Amino acid sequence: MIHIRNFIAVLIGSLCPLAAQAQDEAIRKVTIRAFLNQSTPAAGGLFVHDSPNSLTALDLTRGELPAGQMVALIDGKLTLFNTSSMDPQKLKGGVVGAVSVPPSIDHAIAIIQPRGDGKPGYGVVLIDDSFSAFPRGESRVVSFTTFPTALQVGEHKIPAASGKITKVPVVKKVDAYNMAQTNFYYKRETAWIPFSESKLKYLDAYRQVFICSVRAGGKSPMLTTLIDDSKPPAKDE
Repeated sequence: MIHIRNFIAVLIGSLCPLAAQAQDEAIRKVTIRAFLNQSTPAAGGLFVHDSPNSLTALDLTRGELPAGQMVALIDGKLTLFNTSSMDPQKLKGGVVGAVSVPPSIDHAIAIIQPRGDGKPGYGVVLIDDSFSAFPRGESRVVSFTTFPTALQVGEHKIPAASGKITKVPVVKKVDAYNMAQTNFYYKRETAWIPFSESKLKYLDAYRQVFICSVRAGGKSPMLTTLIDDSKPPAKDE
């Protein structure tokens, strides 16, 4: 009997580290810079896991990208809540958005967009925020529209698919002030119609994110532009 008890104790002792390891693997932390593409702040704010057993307010800076915020992924997902309560019932009903984060991403820009059309919650698109995946001088287009859209800037003419991230290479065709005409179009039936026409500055130190979306009650897309001039870590220079 003593031997059996000892065997059971040893077995339980050996399983505990494995269970802890499995839990650690299911919980991963990444650095997120979140932008809420909404004219008015979310009522009550948005919350994310900072550990399996606690939630923290999502750092949102109106009109620009905030500093990086470490968040916890549960089962590989970044989940958005409209509650800070860890009560199981409130937590379950408080989920307003979620996105899977690929294992290759440790730093991400999270573009958060209201679903619209009376649907609750938010859609989330992640951009790899590493400077190897998103180098300075390049831009990215994120389209939340159902319309086919396209960008014409400098020497580039690029279609942008809905719900996707579109890469815009470095713009080299600029004027003496590093400015280039930047036009966005959407397709209605057979015609391409401009919805944003402006001159923007393109510098090697900038990374730009263009967000195409349709606000509630709108009939054509609108453009939001984020300019990021943060520097990569010294080791990545």
